[in-house]
Amino acid sequence: MSNIRIIKNEISRKCPKCNGEGFLFTPSGGGRSIDFFELCQCIEEACICDKKPPYMYLNDDLRILSNCSCRETRLKIEHIKRIMLNSNIPYKYQYKRIQDFVIDLGDENASRNMAIAVDEARHFIDSFDIGQPGKQKGMYFIGPTGTGKTMLACIIANELILKHKTSVYYAKISRDFFNRIKSTFNTESNIYGRGEDIFQKLAAANLLILDDFGVQADSEWEKRTLYDLIDARYENQKPVLITSNTGPDEWKNMFNGRIYSRLMEMTTFLDMTALDYRNNFSTQL
Repeated sequence: MSNIRIIKNEISRKCPKCNGEGFLFTPSGGGRSIDFFELCQCIEEACICDKKPPYMYLNDDLRILSNCSCRETRLKIEHIKRIMLNSNIPYKYQYKRIQDFVIDLGDENASRNMAIAVDEARHFIDSFDIGQPGKQKGMYFIGPTGTGKTMLACIIANELILKHKTSVYYAKISRDFFNRIKSTFNTESNIYGRGEDIFQKLAAANLLILDDFGVQADSEWEKRTLYDLIDARYENQKPVLITSNTGPDEWKNMFNGRIYSRLMEMTTFLDMTALDYRNNFSTQL
């Protein structure tokens, strides 16, 4: 049976239906509210277990339990689901893929901006290597509300989860970072005293998305806390994806220019000024 498993793995890598992933994902749509995975036929047809954990079968020849050919893929699916559950990525963006992002918006300038951003996103995904810290430079998506910045950042995270099973974390800068840390100062909060845990979760994720960067207030505590987070990512050579309505020049005079200098080193700035992307995207759902 080990030979069968080797053969099936070879088929899986070449399968045009699943692109070698071994599974297919069907996103919500058309009134359905459930996202689901299913094994690709290239794996399913060789499955001889009962399709329940631990995905093993009784090998009559060896008189032992052996791994089914589907086991690796089923465990991968379970692992992906756990990572996604812990990623904090908004539900409406979960499992969206790079091919779901629309480039042609009916406007030449807008479409060109989208094409450049998607090309950079593809390069980031293809070159991502968790074993080489500092290899990937992060991205800073700039544009007004509704131009697809958050969706594209989450798509990048989804691709890394699906392809590399790597840890990612999404944080809306005020709600998920500043407000949560502030709540740890409240003795009646269920997360009292756990500010460092929250900080470290964001600092240590293999990929961090900071959404709505720049909407925070200008208190010295917020400036210092934000710089500490960016600096921690810099020191640990961990990439960050930032979405913002404002460009990097807004940071030049803030906190003695230290946030600005880190962002210049850590990220590539991408203009996503366009027509309202949300309207274009919603017409396809």
